[in-house]
Amino acid sequence: MGQPRYVVIAGDLMQKIAAERWPVGELLPTEPELAAEYGVSRETLRRSLRRLEVAGLISRHPGTGTRVERSTPVAAFTTHLGSVEDLTQYGEAAVRSVLSVEPITVDAELSAVTGLAEGARQVCVTSTRRGPGSPDEVVSWARVYLEPGDAKAVAGDLAEESGRLIADSIEARTGRAVDRVVQQVRAVGVPAEAAAHLGVEPGSPGLEFVRRYYDASGALFEVTVSTHAGDRFVYETVLQRR
Repeated sequence: MGQPRYVVIAGDLMQKIAAERWPVGELLPTEPELAAEYGVSRETLRRSLRRLEVAGLISRHPGTGTRVERSTPVAAFTTHLGSVEDLTQYGEAAVRSVLSVEPITVDAELSAVTGLAEGARQVCVTSTRRGPGSPDEVVSWARVYLEPGDAKAVAGDLAEESGRLIADSIEARTGRAVDRVVQQVRAVGVPAEAAAHLGVEPGSPGLEFVRRYYDASGALFEVTVSTHAGDRFVYETVLQRR
């Protein structure tokens, strides 16, 4: 199966920026112009531009336009998360590879980290993600905890490399949608297992993200605990006055 159209367009735009069709500091054509050039909707075009923005190649300024910031992707993986929709775009930019899927029973230590009930039966999905600018470089190592029924429903999706969030797969397969996500971030020493995939020394500085996914009824149905190398990951939050 071929790549989604927005991914193909993003790749083409990256090549054109690298070839200096639009030099650093210059504005890209407008969204309507680019959408017409590629024969796609503006929404598809925006998804393509989002990949370039995550790679640090462009910056977007309402009322001004989209400016080229670099000709090559930044070394660090930068993510901008301000909504559930932004999480989906993060997934599109960073491709997931599943390392293992195994049933577990939540112990006291894991319960304290995740908020899952001690003694609960879960399925643990261990995976890595690679960034768009450096497809061979792992930018995160994660463990995702799912209810057994949900894990069974998305087993086919987990078998393939994908940028899709597991929560999106659960919604597509079961109809159970994310209503809110509670996120905690803390500084950690990178665990040995994560360090082996991230290419850093065990115990080196890292960031740990714990994301708890709740459905419309308030039930916790997914928890993701991801680790990033501190020197290769930038987390950006935009706060805007109402």
